[in-house]
Parts: sequence; structure tokens; C-alpha cells
Amino acid sequence: MIKYKSISHINIVVDDIARASQFYQQALGAIPIQYFAHFKNEGFAKSAGFMEEAKKVDVCIQFLQIPTEPAPLFIELMEYHYPKGADRRPCGNTNDIGGVRHVALGVENIDVAFQFLKTIEGVRMISDAVDYKPYTISPIKADDFIFFDGSLESSAKEKDNVCHIISEIRFFYIQDCYGVQWELEQGHDDIGSQ
Repeated sequence: MIKYKSISHINIVVDDIARASQFYQQALGAIPIQYFAHFKNEGFAKSAGFMEEAKKVDVCIQFLQIPTEPAPLFIELMEYHYPKGADRRPCGNTNDIGGVRHVALGVENIDVAFQFLKTIEGVRMISDAVDYKPYTISPIKADDFIFFDGSLESSAKEKDNVCHIISEIRFFYIQDCYGVQWELEQGHDDIGSQ
């Protein structure tokens, strides 16, 4: 069995690493941490699956940190100079199958986050509807979900607590200019804040 220690990072391949770094600093408050200019490393290239021309692989890599608590979330930007990849920036719907659908970030003030991100060039709200905004999840009942832990499942207090938490959650989705879908949420205090 694999013993996991933490989430390491989210990788995003970009066409211009300087522009991408500026975008994530502006949009998500990311802080630059490390930069590898024209990294040419055979072991790296082979681990990444470039077996035939490992010595030719040329990539710039930058790590940025989104200051989430209790632990930061790291973004790894990569700009491949060789070999060049296809430029596929998916504009998926929230219900499309395949790949990671979104990365969720908890925020303290969802309305401020929403208004701010609407002003950032390269950010697209998941819906163009005029009335799209963060909505509160409608109330749920204890029998709408189950706990896999039997003691939690049999506890009316624990079930009621989840119903209360769900009734406080507000969120919205954005798609960034690199095809990554992000969810910003407020109030999901039972997960992600531990």
C-alpha cells in the first residue's frame, strides 16, 4: 500500500512561463518560489517519458505557492522549448468526463473573490449568464448522504453537523487561460481545512 505524505503540486504546462507566472500571481495571489531556466536533465526527461531524445529535452520550470492553510498549495509551471507539445486548452463543462475537472480553493469572502476574478484578464466564469454568481447550496437532509464510518453514520449529531455545513457552502467556478478549472468555495469547513 502507498503511504501518502501530502499533496505535492499541480502541474500546468504553459506557452510563456513569465506571462503565466504573472497571471497566477495576479489572479490567485501565488508567490514565486523557484525557477529553473532551460532545465536539461536526462533523469528528469526519462521520468517524464521522453525516452528517445532525453538529452534534448529543454524546459523552464517555475514553482509558485498559493498561501492556503494549514499547508500551501504549489503550482508547477512548465514551458517546454523542446519538444514542443500541442496547444490544447480545454474549455470543459463542469460535468464533462475525463481528467481532473477542477481544483478547489477555500476562501474567506466568496463575494470579494468573485468580483476580483471577474476583473482578471484570462479568467472566464464557467457560465456567461448575467445572473451567474456564488450561490448557497440548498438545504439537505441526513438521509441524502452516508458516512462510510459506521459510528459517524449512526450519530444524529454528526449527520446534522454535515447538513448544517452544507447549508453554509457557497461557491463558483472559473476557467483560466491555460484550461485549468478552479472552484472557489466558502464554508466547506468539514473538509479541506484540516
